[in-house]
Amino acid sequence: MNRDMHLSLIGFMGSGKTTVGQAMATRLGRPFLDIDAEVERMLGMPIPQVFAELGEPAFREAEQDALSDALRPSEPIVLSTGGGTPCADGAMEWMRRKSLVVALAPPLEVLLPRLESSLDTRPMLKGKSGPALAQHVQRMMLTRAACYGQAHVTWSQGEWTEAALDDALAQVRWRLEGS
Repeated sequence: MNRDMHLSLIGFMGSGKTTVGQAMATRLGRPFLDIDAEVERMLGMPIPQVFAELGEPAFREAEQDALSDALRPSEPIVLSTGGGTPCADGAMEWMRRKSLVVALAPPLEVLLPRLESSLDTRPMLKGKSGPALAQHVQRMMLTRAACYGQAHVTWSQGEWTEAALDDALAQVRWRLEGS
């Protein structure tokens, strides 16, 4: 790892990648890029509309294009991926070569209320609620576990206080800055 290393945050939807990513970017003095926001910009529509009008394959293709562009040689950034972004063929290998990959893995009891409060923006959870949502999320998490397990570091924090953010950054700063 060296001074030019990007920081990539992966994890299940609702794990806090965007929130933590923005906070880490501020602390590191780096630009922040959210893959979901980049896909929306590229395709000119919100993600639920992309799924409805173009389908999941079009979304995944745009997601991989955005990832490839984000991790090209440039000034180091903090990157927040979509939940499935690193699980596409070759994506995790690319991310591990180009960045320090950190998986966010909050406990299920923290994750589920976050997801329930934002179901309308999460097409992969469409039509799910209550016990059916919990079962669906657990199944998806099991499917993605091997992918997320390839991260260089895993943070299992449920709620991110300022102190928790500072502690987490202290664990990895040396890997990002080579000091």
